[in-house]
Amino acid sequence: MTSMLNKIPQGGWVPFAISAILGTVMLSWTYGRSKKSMYEGGGKMSIGELNQKLSSTCIFRTPGICFFFTDLVDGIPPIIRHYIQHTNSVREIMVVVTIRTLPIKTVLPEERFVVGRLGVEGVYRCLVQLGYKDSLNMEGGDYAREIVAKLRGNADTTAEQRKLHSASENETVFVMGRTVLAANENDGWLARFTIEYLYRFLQKNCRSSVSALHLPPEKTMQVGMLYRL
Repeated sequence: MTSMLNKIPQGGWVPFAISAILGTVMLSWTYGRSKKSMYEGGGKMSIGELNQKLSSTCIFRTPGICFFFTDLVDGIPPIIRHYIQHTNSVREIMVVVTIRTLPIKTVLPEERFVVGRLGVEGVYRCLVQLGYKDSLNMEGGDYAREIVAKLRGNADTTAEQRKLHSASENETVFVMGRTVLAANENDGWLARFTIEYLYRFLQKNCRSSVSALHLPPEKTMQVGMLYRL
């Protein structure tokens, strides 16, 4: 954009305007994503807090399995705390899923799903790794079966394998987090305008990677949360 400044007197204002629009979009998206990541990094749940909440007598563990999709790769996002506090119930098996695109052409099938236990029994983490030429063309049911099969293969005990199988035979629910960013009142007008207008507009029109899974609408739930930055 700056390289176009000296061409404006000669009539080069059209490429300057195009580069200014593209630069505004890119900077707004980058600024908003960085603020969102900082908020989630500072407010994410610890394993101890998750164990305490799920061990509470006020939380009901209902049959079935729940796949909770989040962008946070490391840790437990604060929206899961929000979900547990307001529903007072968690499925017997809960899997926190993150889809991440790596800067490589393709990922081998055996390396695509990275799973592990997360906190108390019945809570797991699944990291789905894709290359930039890989396509996520599985249906929601196929996707769920792939993850459960991977979890059962990594289970430590036979009882854990049976529990995973039993939960997958019951109802399967897909939960997606929907966050809305709100700027701090102490921030300047430019920061507030970028977050609450430019980034929010881009976020509403962003196509999530989860949409490629073709999740069944009758089994999908969206949980919203306001991030006050």
